[in-house]
Amino acid sequence: MSLYKDIMWNLPGFSKTVKDEEKEKSMRRIFHLFPKRKRSLRVPSKKTLSPPHVSSSILPIKKRPVLYTTTPPKWIRRLKKDMNIADDPILIAGKPLDLNDVDPDLNRLSIPSQTLQRNDFLTSDEGRILGDEGVDNDGRMGLPAFLVDQRTKRWNVVLKKWVRTCDSGKVLQNFLLSGDWSGVVEANGLKEEDNVSLWFFRLNGFLFFALDLKVTPLTS
Repeated sequence: MSLYKDIMWNLPGFSKTVKDEEKEKSMRRIFHLFPKRKRSLRVPSKKTLSPPHVSSSILPIKKRPVLYTTTPPKWIRRLKKDMNIADDPILIAGKPLDLNDVDPDLNRLSIPSQTLQRNDFLTSDEGRILGDEGVDNDGRMGLPAFLVDQRTKRWNVVLKKWVRTCDSGKVLQNFLLSGDWSGVVEANGLKEEDNVSLWFFRLNGFLFFALDLKVTPLTS
């Protein structure tokens, strides 16, 4: 019988069927000798779980604050020479324009107290006209002034001030420029989030403002 099995084992057609079955039976007998391993039901801890992928394109982009130089731009220095201004123009405020600043119906540039670089540019008499900290004239009183844009066009504006007292008791002073401000916005194509800086000087006793549209940031 063993001789017959050996002969049949080496036949071409037999080796692909019986031979493979004999090997599978032999392997099953070997695997039955080992105990079966129970499947683990343990949930992996949070530390081993990989964090979900977050695309960098949807992360919020933090805007860097704009730092304004206290050195007048070239065109303002040239304006000083052409208009024979005695004192150097000083930086009053710098800010990005908001939607209300470019609204033609509101027709005003808001200068909040937190954007002011200097608040000592008015005389005591001018300060009393606009209203002291204890007196709020609701913007009814104003000071006539001129605003010069980068094309050196002169506009008639009015400087006003609102005084607000917060719930915490803190007093906030906000300046406004009205008058021909809507004309300034339209002529210079101003839009929301444009960074501007406002410079101040006096000429023959009149208040002048220069509006710089190309802000030069401070270098670190």
